[in-house]
Amino acid sequence: MTPGAWKFLASVRLAIALLIIIIILAIIGTLIPQEQEADFYRQHLPRSSALILFLNLDHLYRSPLFLSLVFLFLLNLLFCALQQLPARFRRLRIQEEPITGTGSEVPEPRDRSRLERWLGDDLPRLETIFRKRRYRVRLVTTEQKKVFLARKGLLGLFGPELVHLGLIVIIAGGLISAIFSQRISIALVEGQTEKIPGQNFLLRLDRFTTEYYPDGSVRDWKSLVSVLENGQVRLRKTIEVNHPLKYGRLSFFQMSYGQDWDQTSLELEIGWPEGGLQTIRIKTGESINLENGARLKALSFIPDFQVDSRGQAYSRSPEAINPAALVEMVEGDRQVFLGWVFFGHPDHNRYQRQTLPGLKINLKSFSAPTFSVLEASSDPGANLVWVGSGLLLLGLLASFYLPYREVRLGQRAGTHPVLLTYARKNREGFRQEVSNLLGLAGKKELKDKTDE
Repeated sequence: MTPGAWKFLASVRLAIALLIIIIILAIIGTLIPQEQEADFYRQHLPRSSALILFLNLDHLYRSPLFLSLVFLFLLNLLFCALQQLPARFRRLRIQEEPITGTGSEVPEPRDRSRLERWLGDDLPRLETIFRKRRYRVRLVTTEQKKVFLARKGLLGLFGPELVHLGLIVIIAGGLISAIFSQRISIALVEGQTEKIPGQNFLLRLDRFTTEYYPDGSVRDWKSLVSVLENGQVRLRKTIEVNHPLKYGRLSFFQMSYGQDWDQTSLELEIGWPEGGLQTIRIKTGESINLENGARLKALSFIPDFQVDSRGQAYSRSPEAINPAALVEMVEGDRQVFLGWVFFGHPDHNRYQRQTLPGLKINLKSFSAPTFSVLEASSDPGANLVWVGSGLLLLGLLASFYLPYREVRLGQRAGTHPVLLTYARKNREGFRQEVSNLLGLAGKKELKDKTDE
C-alpha cells in the first residue's frame, strides 16, 4: 500500500466525514419508514420514491451505500490503531540509550548528586519505593551505563487501542449481522407443523395460551412447541416473551398472536318467509345443503368491515371490531340471497341482495382458531458484538482508571544522570510527584519523554 493511501485511510478527517455522513443517513432512516413495499413509497412519498428505491433507503441499514460507508469507517479505525501500535510496543522495550526523547540538560549540582546516589548506594531503597507504589521495576547495568526503569498501568498504555479494537470488532459484528442474519416470521395454529426454510427440522405448535391480568389486559403469550427432526421429537419447550427457544443456529421468539379468520366458524340464524327459524353452523369456504333443498355457502369473513372508494370490502384491522360474513343462498339455479351479514347489526341490509321476500339471515356468533406468531432469527455477528463491547469497556476502564506511568533514570559512564518521566494523563502533575518522591530541589532535570 502506498504511503498516501495509508495516510488517507488513517486520517482523522476521513473519520469525521464518515461519522457525519453515517449520522445523516441514520437520521434519514429514522424519518423514512423501513421495510415497506415499493407501492407504499410511491403512494406516500411520490416525489422522492424513485430516489429512495434506487439507493435502497427503504432498507437503509442493509443497503450497499450504508454498508460501504460503515466498512470504510471500520478500515479507518483499523488503520488508526495500527498506526499507533508500533510506538506503544517500542515503549515497552528497554532501550539501549538511557536518554531518549527531548531534554538532555545537565541537572543542577545538588540534584545531580542526589540522582547519582539513587543509582548508587540508594538503589535498593529506590526499588522499594516504587515497588510499594505498585510499579514494575527493572534495572539494566553494564560497564557503560546504568538504567533504572519503573512502570505501572501497562494495560492503560493500550487503552485507546483497546477502544479502537472494540469498536472495530463491534462494527465487524454488525456488518456480518446486517449481511448474513436471518429473520423469518412463522404463524402456527395448534397442531400445525411448519418446515423451517434452510433448516433440516420442523416446528410444531402443540398448545398456545394467553394469560391475562385482572383488568383484562394481556400478561403473557405461551407457545408449547416441539422440534421435529427425522420424524423424532428432538426438543419440547414453552416459548414466551423474553424466553426464546434456541435450536441449532436459530432462536425462536414469541412475537404476537392472532385469529385465523380464513378458518372462521360461523353460527347463522335463518328466518324463513314462512316464519320458522333455523340455526346453521358453517365454516368459511364451506357450503351446506339445507332441508328445503336450498344450498347455503359462507364465502368470506371480515373481522373489521369497511368499504373503500371503489366499493371493495376490506378489513381495517385484524381485530373483530365490525365483523361481517359474506353469505350466499341458492335454490336450484336461482340465487335468492347474496350479501354481508353483520354481527350485532342484524337489520343492516345495505350490502345485501335477495330475491326471496321475507328471507332473513343473521350472524349470531363466530369463532376463529388462534395462531401464534413466532420469529426465527439467526444473528451470526452477535457474539462478535459482545466481544467488542467487552474490549471497548476494558479499554475505557484501562484509560481512565489504569493510566500508564513510566520513570526512567539513566546514566552513561562519564556523564551526568538524567531522569525522564512519561504519563498519558496529567504529565506535569506526574513530574512533580516524581520530583517530590525522589527529594529533588527543582524540576529542571525531569524530562517528559515524547511519545515515540
